[in-house]
Amino acid sequence: QGGFPEISFAKEEFKARILKQYFDDILYKDIIKRYNINTKKVQDLAIYLMTNFTNKFSLRTIRNTLKIAYDSIQDYLSYFIEAYLFFIHDYFSYSLKEQKTRASKIYCIDNGLRNATSFKFSEDYGRLAENLVFVELKRRKQEVFYWDEKGEVDFVVKDGGELTPINVTYSDEVDKREINALNEFKARFNKNVKRMLILTKDVESMEAGIEFIPLWKWLLM
Repeated sequence: QGGFPEISFAKEEFKARILKQYFDDILYKDIIKRYNINTKKVQDLAIYLMTNFTNKFSLRTIRNTLKIAYDSIQDYLSYFIEAYLFFIHDYFSYSLKEQKTRASKIYCIDNGLRNATSFKFSEDYGRLAENLVFVELKRRKQEVFYWDEKGEVDFVVKDGGELTPINVTYSDEVDKREINALNEFKARFNKNVKRMLILTKDVESMEAGIEFIPLWKWLLM
């Protein structure tokens, strides 16, 4: 249900309605009215991004799916970011050229907004947990990226010259690919890796240099 204060005190049957109203207010008051742009196209793009949050995206795919021009998509994305509705998550590389030529991922400001507005076909706990971690890292003012080669690292936190790769799996049965991806990242950037984390549902342990921490506990650290 996200982190908007009013939602905590609202009756259950009104929560989704309030969140949908927040979403509409952001779109219409902060973006559409301000920039005098096409209502349907902006709304379609916002719902598309909400539905595909935590995923990589390409302008070409969006253009082909929604029939919106490249320039308009780029403009709308900049408006969403300025309104703090969405965040762009870039690829980690010491090469700025590589960083900017690789696909970006999209995250939204609040899980409650996402659940009230997207076309979702499952509970999506894993993606909701990942989005929550991203928002928390931003709240902590961390410089954060993702990394993807044979395996994928959800978050690479860059603190000066030190790197902390983090994978999020909202489960107590951690897939080996989560571990392998962190080890692959460490093999590539070994001297700069400070620590490696996997955020779980309730598992807490230390194995082969990887810290397994329950998500709820990490949020309180």
